[in-house]
Amino acid sequence: MEETTAKDIAAQLKRIADALIKNNTLTESDQKRRLTLDKLEERKLRSDLRENLRQIDTESVIKTSPRLEGK
Repeated sequence: MEETTAKDIAAQLKRIADALIKNNTLTESDQKRRLTLDKLEERKLRSDLRENLRQIDTESVIKTSPRLEGK
């Protein structure tokens, strides 16, 4: 009787260990996914910033005469 109880306990502990490993793997993949999403979001923000900087209002720009070199 004790031998079967010990085998049952060992089997349950193995199942628990396997579940914990699987959960840990899922957590690692979630972290990688979040990191990838953060990088993509940062790239998109940089891209949007570049586009916004390209759209300069020409009426608000102060125009100056060109510099003449070699006077």
